[in-house]
Amino acid sequence: MTEMLRRPLTGDQLRLLGVIYEPFHNSGEWPFWQFVDLTMQRRFGVNACEVLASLPRAGDASRGYGLTWRPDPMIAPQPHHEVALTAAGLCHVPEAGRLLELFSLFLQAMATAVTGVVPVPRQVVEAEISSDVITEIARGDRGISREVNDLQPLGLGLQITQRKVRLLLEHEPVAFIVHRPDASQEQWTVRIPAALRGLGGAVTIDGYLDWLIVTVVPDQFPPTPASAGPLDVATAVGYLDAVWKAKTGSRLFASPDVLSVARLTLMCRSEEEFNSLMSALADVLGQVVSPGVKVPPQREALERARDWLVPQVDPDVADRLAAAFGTLIILRHLRVSQQHSDARHKAVAAFRDIGLTFPPPSWDMAWTRIVALARGALDVIREEVSAALADK
Repeated sequence: MTEMLRRPLTGDQLRLLGVIYEPFHNSGEWPFWQFVDLTMQRRFGVNACEVLASLPRAGDASRGYGLTWRPDPMIAPQPHHEVALTAAGLCHVPEAGRLLELFSLFLQAMATAVTGVVPVPRQVVEAEISSDVITEIARGDRGISREVNDLQPLGLGLQITQRKVRLLLEHEPVAFIVHRPDASQEQWTVRIPAALRGLGGAVTIDGYLDWLIVTVVPDQFPPTPASAGPLDVATAVGYLDAVWKAKTGSRLFASPDVLSVARLTLMCRSEEEFNSLMSALADVLGQVVSPGVKVPPQREALERARDWLVPQVDPDVADRLAAAFGTLIILRHLRVSQQHSDARHKAVAAFRDIGLTFPPPSWDMAWTRIVALARGALDVIREEVSAALADK
Protein backbone atom coordinates (compact mmCIF):
# COMPACT_ATOMS: atom_id res chain seq x y z
CA MET A 1 0.00 0.00 0.00
CA THR A 2 2.95 2.34 0.48
CA GLU A 3 3.56 2.23 -3.28
CA MET A 4 0.09 3.73 -3.81
CA LEU A 5 1.29 6.85 -2.02
CA ARG A 6 4.53 7.04 -4.02
CA ARG A 7 3.19 6.49 -7.51
CA PRO A 8 3.40 9.38 -10.02
CA LEU A 9 0.53 11.86 -9.79
CA THR A 10 -1.39 13.61 -12.54
CA GLY A 11 -0.81 17.27 -13.31
CA ASP A 12 -4.00 18.34 -11.53
CA GLN A 13 -3.15 16.27 -8.47
CA LEU A 14 0.29 17.90 -8.25
CA ARG A 15 -1.28 21.35 -8.68
CA LEU A 16 -3.69 20.65 -5.83
CA LEU A 17 -0.86 19.64 -3.48
CA GLY A 18 1.07 22.74 -4.52
CA VAL A 19 -1.87 25.06 -3.79
CA ILE A 20 -2.33 23.49 -0.34
CA TYR A 21 1.39 23.75 0.43
CA GLU A 22 1.91 27.34 -0.74
CA PRO A 23 0.52 29.19 2.34
CA PHE A 24 2.04 26.61 4.67
CA HIS A 25 5.47 27.23 3.17
CA ASN A 26 5.13 30.99 3.60
CA SER A 27 3.55 31.21 7.05
CA GLY A 28 3.47 27.77 8.65
CA GLU A 29 -0.34 27.75 8.55
CA TRP A 30 -2.48 25.36 6.51
CA PRO A 31 -5.25 26.96 4.40
CA PHE A 32 -9.01 26.56 4.61
CA TRP A 33 -10.68 24.49 1.91
CA GLN A 34 -12.39 27.53 0.37
CA PHE A 35 -8.97 29.00 -0.48
CA VAL A 36 -7.88 25.77 -2.14
CA ASP A 37 -11.17 25.32 -3.99
CA LEU A 38 -11.31 28.87 -5.38
CA THR A 39 -7.59 28.96 -6.21
CA MET A 40 -7.77 25.72 -8.21
CA GLN A 41 -10.77 27.05 -10.13
CA ARG A 42 -9.27 30.47 -10.85
CA ARG A 43 -5.76 29.36 -11.73
CA PHE A 44 -6.44 26.10 -13.53
CA GLY A 45 -10.20 25.85 -14.15
CA VAL A 46 -10.28 22.58 -12.18
CA ASN A 47 -12.82 21.17 -9.71
CA ALA A 48 -10.74 20.78 -6.54
CA CYS A 49 -13.20 18.32 -4.92
CA GLU A 50 -12.83 15.89 -7.81
CA VAL A 51 -9.05 16.10 -7.71
CA LEU A 52 -9.03 15.63 -3.92
CA ALA A 53 -11.18 12.49 -4.25
CA SER A 54 -8.80 11.06 -6.87
CA LEU A 55 -5.71 11.17 -4.64
CA PRO A 56 -4.32 7.75 -3.66
CA ARG A 57 -4.95 6.50 -0.15
CA ALA A 58 -3.83 3.48 1.85
CA GLY A 59 -6.64 2.05 3.97
CA ASP A 60 -10.19 3.33 4.25
CA ALA A 61 -11.49 6.85 4.88
CA SER A 62 -11.80 6.49 8.64
CA ARG A 63 -8.53 4.70 9.47
CA GLY A 64 -6.35 5.08 6.43
CA TYR A 65 -3.51 7.38 5.44
CA GLY A 66 -3.24 9.47 2.31
CA LEU A 67 -1.52 12.52 0.89
CA THR A 68 -3.82 15.01 2.63
CA TRP A 69 -5.34 15.56 6.05
CA ARG A 70 -8.64 17.22 6.97
CA PRO A 71 -10.82 17.15 10.10
CA ASP A 72 -13.48 14.75 8.81
CA PRO A 73 -12.42 12.77 5.73
CA MET A 74 -15.76 10.91 5.65
CA ILE A 75 -17.71 13.96 4.47
CA ALA A 76 -17.17 16.43 1.65
CA PRO A 77 -14.76 19.25 2.60
CA GLN A 78 -16.49 22.39 3.86
CA PRO A 79 -15.28 25.95 3.16
CA HIS A 80 -14.09 26.45 6.77
CA HIS A 81 -12.31 23.08 7.03
CA GLU A 82 -8.55 23.19 7.29
CA VAL A 83 -6.80 21.04 4.71
CA ALA A 84 -3.18 19.93 5.09
CA LEU A 85 -0.58 17.68 3.52
CA THR A 86 0.80 14.66 5.30
CA ALA A 87 4.44 13.62 5.16
CA ALA A 88 3.47 11.37 2.24
CA GLY A 89 1.88 14.35 0.46
CA LEU A 90 4.93 16.54 0.99
CA CYS A 91 7.00 13.91 -0.83
CA HIS A 92 5.29 15.05 -4.05
CA VAL A 93 6.13 18.74 -3.47
CA PRO A 94 9.73 19.53 -4.56
CA GLU A 95 9.82 22.74 -2.50
CA ALA A 96 9.25 20.72 0.67
CA GLY A 97 12.51 18.78 0.39
CA ARG A 98 14.35 20.59 3.20
CA LEU A 99 11.33 20.43 5.50
CA LEU A 100 11.05 16.66 4.96
CA GLU A 101 14.77 16.30 5.69
CA LEU A 102 14.29 18.22 8.94
CA PHE A 103 11.21 16.17 9.81
CA SER A 104 13.05 12.89 9.27
CA LEU A 105 15.93 14.06 11.49
CA PHE A 106 13.43 15.01 14.20
CA LEU A 107 11.81 11.55 13.89
CA GLN A 108 15.28 10.02 14.25
CA ALA A 109 15.86 12.06 17.40
CA MET A 110 12.56 10.80 18.82
CA ALA A 111 13.36 7.19 17.94
CA THR A 112 16.74 7.52 19.65
CA ALA A 113 15.19 9.10 22.74
CA VAL A 114 12.53 6.41 23.19
CA THR A 115 15.12 3.65 22.72
CA GLY A 116 17.20 5.17 25.51
CA VAL A 117 14.42 5.13 28.13
CA VAL A 118 15.59 3.51 31.38
CA PRO A 119 12.73 1.51 32.97
CA VAL A 120 11.74 2.00 36.61
CA PRO A 121 9.90 -0.85 38.43
CA ARG A 122 7.11 1.23 39.97
CA GLN A 123 6.93 4.17 37.59
CA VAL A 124 5.84 4.72 34.00
CA VAL A 125 8.70 6.53 32.30
CA GLU A 126 7.71 8.57 29.26
CA ALA A 127 10.15 9.82 26.68
CA GLU A 128 9.81 13.42 25.55
CA ILE A 129 11.83 15.84 23.46
CA SER A 130 11.30 19.54 22.92
CA SER A 131 11.16 21.89 19.95
CA ASP A 132 14.69 22.97 20.90
CA VAL A 133 15.89 19.89 19.01
CA ILE A 134 14.75 21.64 15.81
CA THR A 135 17.06 24.55 16.64
CA GLU A 136 19.96 22.14 17.11
CA ILE A 137 19.22 20.35 13.83
CA ALA A 138 18.96 23.62 11.92
CA ARG A 139 22.26 24.86 13.33
CA GLY A 140 23.99 21.63 12.40
CA ASP A 141 22.82 21.47 8.76
CA ARG A 142 23.78 24.34 6.44
CA GLY A 143 21.05 23.65 3.91
CA ILE A 144 18.28 23.53 6.52
CA SER A 145 19.75 26.53 8.36
CA ARG A 146 19.85 28.60 5.16
CA GLU A 147 16.19 27.85 4.39
CA VAL A 148 15.12 28.63 7.95
CA ASN A 149 16.92 31.99 7.90
CA ASP A 150 15.52 32.92 4.47
CA LEU A 151 11.89 32.59 5.61
CA GLN A 152 9.93 35.84 5.84
CA PRO A 153 9.60 37.77 8.03
CA LEU A 154 13.30 37.62 8.77
CA GLY A 155 14.01 36.65 12.34
CA LEU A 156 10.90 34.48 12.67
CA GLY A 157 12.11 31.67 10.40
CA LEU A 158 12.96 29.32 13.24
CA GLN A 159 9.60 29.86 14.93
CA ILE A 160 7.77 29.17 11.64
CA THR A 161 9.84 26.03 11.12
CA GLN A 162 9.04 24.79 14.62
CA ARG A 163 5.36 25.42 13.91
CA LYS A 164 5.59 23.42 10.67
CA VAL A 165 7.10 20.40 12.41
CA ARG A 166 4.49 20.59 15.19
CA LEU A 167 1.60 20.66 12.69
CA LEU A 168 3.10 17.75 10.75
CA LEU A 169 3.28 15.71 13.96
CA GLU A 170 -0.31 16.57 14.87
CA HIS A 171 -1.63 15.43 11.48
CA GLU A 172 0.23 12.13 11.24
CA PRO A 173 -1.74 8.99 12.30
CA VAL A 174 0.67 8.26 15.16
CA ALA A 175 -0.18 9.13 18.77
CA PHE A 176 2.11 12.16 18.98
CA ILE A 177 0.93 14.16 22.01
CA VAL A 178 2.26 17.71 21.80
CA HIS A 179 2.27 19.92 24.91
CA ARG A 180 2.44 23.66 24.25
CA PRO A 181 2.31 25.70 27.49
CA ASP A 182 1.95 29.09 25.79
CA ALA A 183 -0.21 29.33 22.66
CA SER A 184 1.64 32.49 21.60
CA GLN A 185 5.04 30.78 21.58
CA GLU A 186 6.46 27.88 19.56
CA GLN A 187 8.02 26.23 22.57
CA TRP A 188 6.62 22.73 22.98
CA THR A 189 7.40 19.18 23.92
CA VAL A 190 6.17 15.98 22.31
CA ARG A 191 5.57 12.71 24.12
CA ILE A 192 7.14 9.89 22.11
CA PRO A 193 5.03 6.75 21.61
CA ALA A 194 6.83 3.50 22.37
CA ALA A 195 5.98 2.25 18.87
CA LEU A 196 8.66 4.57 17.46
CA ARG A 197 11.27 2.08 18.65
CA GLY A 198 10.40 0.19 15.47
CA LEU A 199 11.84 2.97 13.32
CA GLY A 200 15.40 2.00 14.16
CA GLY A 201 18.43 4.26 13.84
CA ALA A 202 18.79 6.18 10.57
CA VAL A 203 15.34 7.44 9.64
CA THR A 204 14.38 8.45 6.12
CA ILE A 205 10.96 9.57 4.92
CA ASP A 206 10.63 6.41 2.83
CA GLY A 207 11.52 4.29 5.85
CA TYR A 208 9.03 6.17 8.00
CA LEU A 209 6.22 5.67 5.46
CA ASP A 210 6.99 1.95 5.15
CA TRP A 211 6.90 1.62 8.95
CA LEU A 212 3.75 3.72 9.22
CA ILE A 213 1.74 1.65 6.74
CA VAL A 214 2.70 -1.63 8.41
CA THR A 215 2.15 -0.32 11.95
CA VAL A 216 -0.86 1.97 11.68
CA VAL A 217 -2.88 1.37 8.53
CA PRO A 218 -5.06 -1.77 8.39
CA ASP A 219 -5.46 -3.86 5.27
CA GLN A 220 -8.08 -2.26 3.06
CA PHE A 221 -9.52 -5.18 1.18
CA PRO A 222 -10.72 -8.58 2.39
CA PRO A 223 -9.67 -11.72 0.51
CA THR A 224 -11.65 -12.24 -2.65
CA PRO A 225 -13.91 -15.32 -2.88
CA ALA A 226 -12.90 -17.84 -5.53
CA SER A 227 -16.00 -17.19 -7.60
CA ALA A 228 -18.91 -14.79 -7.99
CA GLY A 229 -22.45 -15.57 -9.05
CA PRO A 230 -23.94 -13.74 -12.06
CA LEU A 231 -26.74 -12.26 -9.93
CA ASP A 232 -24.60 -11.18 -6.96
CA VAL A 233 -24.46 -7.44 -7.67
CA ALA A 234 -28.00 -7.17 -9.02
CA THR A 235 -29.35 -9.03 -5.98
CA ALA A 236 -27.33 -6.89 -3.55
CA VAL A 237 -28.64 -3.73 -5.24
CA GLY A 238 -32.23 -4.99 -5.02
CA TYR A 239 -32.00 -5.98 -1.35
CA LEU A 240 -30.35 -2.69 -0.37
CA ASP A 241 -32.94 -0.66 -2.27
CA ALA A 242 -35.79 -2.49 -0.50
CA VAL A 243 -34.30 -1.97 2.97
CA TRP A 244 -33.49 1.67 2.22
CA LYS A 245 -37.11 2.35 1.19
CA ALA A 246 -38.43 0.66 4.33
CA LYS A 247 -36.17 2.80 6.51
CA THR A 248 -36.30 6.17 4.73
CA GLY A 249 -39.57 6.07 2.77
CA SER A 250 -37.83 6.55 -0.58
CA ARG A 251 -35.70 4.49 -2.93
CA LEU A 252 -31.92 4.63 -2.85
CA PHE A 253 -31.59 3.94 -6.59
CA ALA A 254 -33.77 6.55 -8.31
CA SER A 255 -34.32 4.93 -11.69
CA PRO A 256 -31.67 2.34 -12.57
CA ASP A 257 -31.48 1.50 -16.24
CA VAL A 258 -32.87 -2.00 -16.82
CA LEU A 259 -30.23 -2.73 -19.46
CA SER A 260 -27.41 -1.74 -17.10
CA VAL A 261 -28.74 -4.06 -14.39
CA ALA A 262 -29.13 -6.85 -16.94
CA ARG A 263 -25.57 -6.36 -18.19
CA LEU A 264 -24.27 -6.98 -14.66
CA THR A 265 -25.42 -10.60 -14.97
CA LEU A 266 -23.30 -11.29 -18.08
CA MET A 267 -20.02 -13.19 -18.22
CA CYS A 268 -16.65 -11.48 -18.54
CA ARG A 269 -14.22 -13.01 -21.01
CA SER A 270 -12.33 -10.03 -22.46
CA GLU A 271 -11.19 -6.50 -21.72
CA GLU A 272 -14.05 -5.17 -23.86
CA GLU A 273 -16.61 -7.10 -21.81
CA PHE A 274 -14.92 -6.00 -18.59
CA ASN A 275 -15.19 -2.34 -19.64
CA SER A 276 -18.86 -2.85 -20.52
CA LEU A 277 -19.55 -4.41 -17.12
CA MET A 278 -17.73 -1.60 -15.32
CA SER A 279 -19.79 0.97 -17.23
CA ALA A 280 -22.97 -0.84 -16.24
CA LEU A 281 -21.89 -0.89 -12.59
CA ALA A 282 -21.04 2.83 -12.67
CA ASP A 283 -24.40 3.59 -14.30
CA VAL A 284 -26.25 1.78 -11.51
CA LEU A 285 -24.17 3.40 -8.74
CA GLY A 286 -24.76 6.79 -10.37
CA GLN A 287 -28.49 6.45 -9.68
CA VAL A 288 -28.03 6.73 -5.91
CA VAL A 289 -30.03 9.55 -4.28
CA SER A 290 -30.55 10.84 -0.75
CA PRO A 291 -34.04 10.79 0.80
CA GLY A 292 -36.27 13.49 -0.65
CA VAL A 293 -34.20 13.75 -3.84
CA LYS A 294 -35.81 12.32 -6.98
CA VAL A 295 -33.14 13.02 -9.62
CA PRO A 296 -29.57 11.78 -9.04
CA PRO A 297 -26.79 14.41 -9.25
CA GLN A 298 -24.52 14.42 -12.26
CA ARG A 299 -21.49 13.96 -10.02
CA GLU A 300 -20.71 12.50 -6.58
CA ALA A 301 -23.99 10.60 -6.13
CA LEU A 302 -22.34 8.14 -3.73
CA GLU A 303 -20.63 10.89 -1.77
CA ARG A 304 -23.88 12.78 -1.24
CA ALA A 305 -25.75 9.68 -0.06
CA ARG A 306 -22.85 8.86 2.28
CA ASP A 307 -22.79 12.40 3.66
CA TRP A 308 -26.51 12.19 4.39
CA LEU A 309 -26.35 8.77 6.04
CA VAL A 310 -23.16 8.89 8.14
CA PRO A 311 -24.32 11.65 10.55
CA GLN A 312 -27.47 9.60 11.29
CA VAL A 313 -25.61 6.73 12.97
CA ASP A 314 -23.23 6.03 15.85
CA PRO A 315 -19.47 6.60 15.26
CA ASP A 316 -18.56 2.91 15.09
CA VAL A 317 -21.31 2.29 12.54
CA ALA A 318 -20.31 5.45 10.68
CA ASP A 319 -16.77 4.10 10.20
CA ARG A 320 -18.06 0.89 8.64
CA LEU A 321 -20.50 2.73 6.38
CA ALA A 322 -17.86 5.23 5.25
CA ALA A 323 -15.51 2.36 4.37
CA ALA A 324 -18.25 0.63 2.34
CA PHE A 325 -19.08 3.80 0.42
CA GLY A 326 -15.35 4.34 -0.06
CA THR A 327 -15.04 0.94 -1.74
CA LEU A 328 -17.86 1.76 -4.17
CA ILE A 329 -16.23 5.11 -4.94
CA ILE A 330 -12.93 3.34 -5.68
CA LEU A 331 -14.75 1.05 -8.13
CA ARG A 332 -16.27 4.08 -9.82
CA HIS A 333 -12.79 5.59 -10.15
CA LEU A 334 -11.59 2.34 -11.70
CA ARG A 335 -14.11 2.74 -14.48
CA VAL A 336 -13.22 6.41 -15.02
CA SER A 337 -9.51 5.60 -15.15
CA GLN A 338 -9.97 3.73 -18.43
CA GLN A 339 -11.69 6.55 -20.28
CA HIS A 340 -8.88 9.07 -20.81
CA SER A 341 -6.00 9.47 -23.21
CA ASP A 342 -3.53 8.19 -20.62
CA ALA A 343 -5.85 5.33 -19.76
CA ARG A 344 -3.14 2.68 -19.42
CA HIS A 345 -1.19 4.68 -16.87
CA LYS A 346 -4.33 5.45 -14.86
CA ALA A 347 -5.51 1.84 -15.11
CA VAL A 348 -2.25 0.51 -13.64
CA ALA A 349 -2.72 2.72 -10.58
CA ALA A 350 -6.46 2.04 -10.26
CA PHE A 351 -6.04 -1.74 -10.48
CA ARG A 352 -3.31 -1.58 -7.84
CA ASP A 353 -5.82 0.12 -5.52
CA ILE A 354 -7.98 -3.02 -5.52
CA GLY A 355 -5.08 -5.43 -5.21
CA LEU A 356 -4.68 -6.38 -8.89
CA THR A 357 -2.04 -5.90 -11.56
CA PHE A 358 -2.83 -4.37 -14.94
CA PRO A 359 -3.51 -6.08 -17.18
CA PRO A 360 -4.90 -8.74 -14.81
CA PRO A 361 -4.07 -12.45 -15.23
CA SER A 362 -7.61 -12.82 -16.62
CA TRP A 363 -10.48 -10.40 -17.11
CA ASP A 364 -12.84 -12.91 -15.55
CA MET A 365 -10.73 -12.90 -12.38
CA ALA A 366 -10.70 -9.08 -12.35
CA TRP A 367 -14.49 -8.95 -12.65
CA THR A 368 -14.84 -11.57 -9.91
CA ARG A 369 -12.91 -9.29 -7.58
CA ILE A 370 -15.04 -6.28 -8.57
CA VAL A 371 -18.22 -8.28 -7.88
CA ALA A 372 -16.92 -9.39 -4.49
CA LEU A 373 -15.98 -5.85 -3.46
CA ALA A 374 -19.23 -4.31 -4.75
CA ARG A 375 -21.43 -7.00 -3.23
CA GLY A 376 -19.61 -6.77 0.11
CA ALA A 377 -19.92 -2.98 0.25
CA LEU A 378 -23.62 -3.02 -0.71
CA ASP A 379 -24.33 -5.71 1.88
CA VAL A 380 -22.56 -3.70 4.61
CA ILE A 381 -24.68 -0.63 3.82
CA ARG A 382 -27.85 -2.75 3.85
CA GLU A 383 -26.96 -4.38 7.18
CA GLU A 384 -26.12 -1.12 8.92
CA VAL A 385 -29.11 0.79 7.51
CA SER A 386 -31.39 -2.03 8.60
CA ALA A 387 -29.99 -2.02 12.13
CA ALA A 388 -29.40 1.71 12.68
CA LEU A 389 -32.40 3.45 11.14
CA ALA A 390 -36.00 3.26 12.33
CA ASP A 391 -38.76 2.07 9.97
CA LYS A 392 -40.80 4.71 8.19
